[in-house]
Amino acid sequence: MTTDEVLTLEELAAFLKVSETTAYALVRAGEVPGRKVGREWRFLKARVVDWLMRAGTEGDDMQGMGFVQRDELGGEFKQEGGQEYVALWLPITREEKAAQLDKAAREGVNVSELVANYLREWVKA
Repeated sequence: MTTDEVLTLEELAAFLKVSETTAYALVRAGEVPGRKVGREWRFLKARVVDWLMRAGTEGDDMQGMGFVQRDELGGEFKQEGGQEYVALWLPITREEKAAQLDKAAREGVNVSELVANYLREWVKA
């Protein structure tokens, strides 16, 4: 595949390693450079590669659009709706996670609150 190749929406999704739904959402939001030809979308691979290379740079349109970024310490975060969300790796097994989610559903409580309580208990231990 050369960089002057034209990609379809399906090929774009495969190239970006995302679902077609995600690729289409990026296109509709004007994030990915492309053009509608008739009823179909087409993308120059070179422009898509350039768009990817700019990701996370100052002034990039992706800032604030809910894309995961890394800070200077390697931590993951995203900005969405004017708020910053920080990724948190929890010290629990998948079974413990499933149990916490089940408990939240049974008790009708916010999962974030339940996780915060779990972490408070974990720190005490």
